[in-house]
Amino acid sequence: MTYVNSTASTEAVLSLCAGDPDIRVLRRVSSLNDFPLTEPCDGPVRTIAVIDTETTGTDPDRDEIIDIAVVIVTIDEEGRIVGIDRVGQALRDPGMPIPAAITKLTGLTDEQVRDKVIDLDRLEALIASADVRIAHNAAFDIAFVEGLLPGVAGLPWACSAHDFDWLDAGFDGAKLGHLLMQIGRFNTGHRAMADVISLLHLLAHRLPHGETVLGAILARAGKPTVRIEATGAPFDKRSILKSRGYRWDPAAKAWWIEIMDHELEDEMLWLQREVTPWGPTPRTRPLTWCERHR
Repeated sequence: MTYVNSTASTEAVLSLCAGDPDIRVLRRVSSLNDFPLTEPCDGPVRTIAVIDTETTGTDPDRDEIIDIAVVIVTIDEEGRIVGIDRVGQALRDPGMPIPAAITKLTGLTDEQVRDKVIDLDRLEALIASADVRIAHNAAFDIAFVEGLLPGVAGLPWACSAHDFDWLDAGFDGAKLGHLLMQIGRFNTGHRAMADVISLLHLLAHRLPHGETVLGAILARAGKPTVRIEATGAPFDKRSILKSRGYRWDPAAKAWWIEIMDHELEDEMLWLQREVTPWGPTPRTRPLTWCERHR
């Protein structure tokens, strides 16, 4: 009887698949204990809090956090993860039934979160201890986190979904799971810690020129920008605004775009020429990563 080493056989099959352009191999994400770290070297480091929340819905005024995960990592000057410092995860009773769609998405039930309470002081201290916080689609998480923990309001955040040009980097789409597959990884489940671990793998990914995704995100998010609102833009100008990258803000009832400081004069001239030649003057607001995504 012949016995086959399953591990060797699997690796042999994977090596064959790697040379086939019609096959893509996906590997499960590593656990935090096995996460591949870069060897630390002399030089300054900073800490990043990678955060994800699961909630009862999308409205921070009515819905509640039911699951939150925070992982504090240390990174070097090039944005490489050199250490995992602290980890926090907690369930929370929202005081309302979890909608069926949320249970289907996260697997969390009313029974699992019943009477669960978060130590808010400890969570606030953990999140505030990092130099920068980062989440995928940060505007969503910021609204819920700052609603639950007012003491962290106004701290710097970066968004891995919007503070990086995924298309320009050779990716398509910006959904976390889809991006994860494009770097050859996969994860199962949609709990807060599972999403944080997925995001950590994505942030640690090396781009063709050697920079990490995290390094690129922080470099971009750390630069001040200007938000321009095309106030009073006629309805028939919506197509030209969309094609230039403007987005509709239903709360402000205005089309808006975020640009670098040095682009402001040219953009104001374009709006005056193409959209609102008779006024009013577009509203502008400076942004840093302490205000962005709010």
